[in-house]
Amino acid sequence: MDMQRILVAVIVGIAFFVTVWKLMPARRRLRVLMTLDAWTVRKPRLSRWRERVLKPRIARAAGAGCAGCAANVGIKPHQPPR
Repeated sequence: MDMQRILVAVIVGIAFFVTVWKLMPARRRLRVLMTLDAWTVRKPRLSRWRERVLKPRIARAAGAGCAGCAANVGIKPHQPPR
């Protein structure tokens, strides 16, 4: 296999995983992040990465909710019945 095919395969693989991540529902993304966090707790070498990168991302993902995506920009929140 030549180097060009390997490079194309790597680029296509990365693009595939980014697309799957972006199209995944927010709840599932949060579960994946929480699972990754639970795994990194047991790895002392990853503690710095966990604190610096993973924890803020989990905090942002947990607070997103239904009004967090750009698709709901023009939608007003529901009013409770009176």
